[in-house]
Amino acid sequence: MNMTRLFAIVFLTTSFTAANVGKTNAGAVFKEIDDQGNVTFTDRPSESGHSTKIEIGPVNTQKAMVPPAPPKKPEKSDDEPEEVNYSSARITQPTDDSTVPPGQLNVVVQIALRPQLQAGHLVRLYHNGRRHGKPTSATSFSLTNLIRGEHQVRAEVIGTNGKIKSKTQTVIFFVKRYVPRN
Repeated sequence: MNMTRLFAIVFLTTSFTAANVGKTNAGAVFKEIDDQGNVTFTDRPSESGHSTKIEIGPVNTQKAMVPPAPPKKPEKSDDEPEEVNYSSARITQPTDDSTVPPGQLNVVVQIALRPQLQAGHLVRLYHNGRRHGKPTSATSFSLTNLIRGEHQVRAEVIGTNGKIKSKTQTVIFFVKRYVPRN
């Protein structure tokens, strides 16, 4: 058998099957309950004659729903205010050259901004030159389990466009830990 004839047979078989799918699904359905109470549904009545024909109503179909398009970002109009620049950004706690006494395990870093942190802006904290966590919309941070010695903190304010809007000064503080001597 050549390829053309084989292709024609496959095509005709597939077409016939697809055309008769609706007719096959529209056939009768029979329900049968055996002696143990098991229910069976089939497309043929049983030979024992204990089958009941089930009447099936019309099939409820619905076209596929198309999801709505995402809302467009409104274009900036002339009457919208521009982002305000920060006139002041500084770390108010801990103070520069301060010492954390033995026994104090956490240090709170407090940042003061003028004007206040704007919606959509984030603060990124650096501790000893490394980023501390992810940028957040908070102006207060907690540093935990600090080792003894010198520590440095600074912060940056990031605008909605991802660019740095303001920076604080670097504050240096010291942590003391009691070390018992034998």
